[in-house]
Amino acid sequence: MSDKIKLLAYCDTPSCATGFGTVSRNILEGLQNTGRYQIDVLGINYWGDPHPFPYRIWPVGTNKERDPYGRKKICGMMPQMDFDLLFFLQDTFILDFLPELIPHLKGKGKKFKSVCYYPIDGIPKKKWISNVNVVDYLVAYSEFGKAESIKALPECQKLDVIPHGVNTTDYYVHNEDNVKAFRANYFNRHKDKFIFTNLNRNQQRKDIPRTIAAFAEFRKHTDPNDSILYLHMAKVDQGWNLPEVCAAYGFNMKDDVLFPENFGPNQGYPREIVNMIYNASDCVISTTLGEGWGLSWSEAMATRTPIVMPSNTALVEAISPERGYLIKSGTNETLKTVLPNDNEVIRPLVDVEDMAEKMVHVYNNYEEALDKADKAYQWVTTKLDWQKHIAPRWVKVFDKMYEDLQAGESEIIIPDTNKIIEAESF
Repeated sequence: MSDKIKLLAYCDTPSCATGFGTVSRNILEGLQNTGRYQIDVLGINYWGDPHPFPYRIWPVGTNKERDPYGRKKICGMMPQMDFDLLFFLQDTFILDFLPELIPHLKGKGKKFKSVCYYPIDGIPKKKWISNVNVVDYLVAYSEFGKAESIKALPECQKLDVIPHGVNTTDYYVHNEDNVKAFRANYFNRHKDKFIFTNLNRNQQRKDIPRTIAAFAEFRKHTDPNDSILYLHMAKVDQGWNLPEVCAAYGFNMKDDVLFPENFGPNQGYPREIVNMIYNASDCVISTTLGEGWGLSWSEAMATRTPIVMPSNTALVEAISPERGYLIKSGTNETLKTVLPNDNEVIRPLVDVEDMAEKMVHVYNNYEEALDKADKAYQWVTTKLDWQKHIAPRWVKVFDKMYEDLQAGESEIIIPDTNKIIEAESF
């Protein structure tokens, strides 16, 4: 009989290449490294393939409802499983089963404590926050997420903020000669051009056509033979047929816009290759309509690569003028939209002309951009390393939850996990 703390996590499997998968992988690694936790994962985007992780992962997407989140399936599984702590990592509107599941588990006599870590990338609906407010403890990704949660549901007070981290063993400044060789091999005849890179999924919220539009505008003010746009994503996915979008802007796939080969959105490329892509890029850009966090900006910072990002949602908390460039976003009614199948959330659009101006500025003032990137690198590596700075805060949360479970307390009081920056707000 194990005397370890039994943790059951419902999240993207740490073996997948999604943003949620990156977060689960790093949080669970921190817990595993303590030697005190026995971890089971109810894994979204897991299909039973072999994996290198030291815990059991159960595929929840295989179910007769054909629900990729396996919500009905896990509601049947959890009452039969043994656990002390429950960890939920997912969007609040997906966790619509929690108001029924948590009371049901308690009604079955289960003794446990629960926590939910969730993103807010726009204005949430009251019912979404109500979905997760039934757990013992809530953690938002950002101060933006916390503030919007409380606006939506004022009684939501058991709420802390823990930011994402960066795994600096995966994303780091690589040897200059190796980067030069990779750049020559990967980008081939474009190796000496200025490379703008967008590393986001081809989905509606990332608004990739706007990236293409901004690059088209950028090209009007610079030598068109001296730059390339690299879109590290699937050519066809949940968003657009991007080669067709590129063609509509007059671009071709040989001289203007490049894509990765044999790319699957859930599998992606090995992290060591992605790290080299960051290192080999001259500037990392995005036209996202909102982020709960947004991994590409912090991973770019860890590789000391300049960034140009939208000034919206959680992004404005971290990307100060000293660390990168922010693009006007949602500044007037013509720069707002409501996407189909996006829960009627009003989204801020990037100002294409302002983005092109920022891109031209970086292109023409690259030493300044590198200076900002260096400051961003110093900040992210000393404040946001996953295993040095962020995972330990999660260990404190889970340890305290277990202490309270053992003590039989009805409510959790989480100790102050400290702000990641003492001298400034995040």
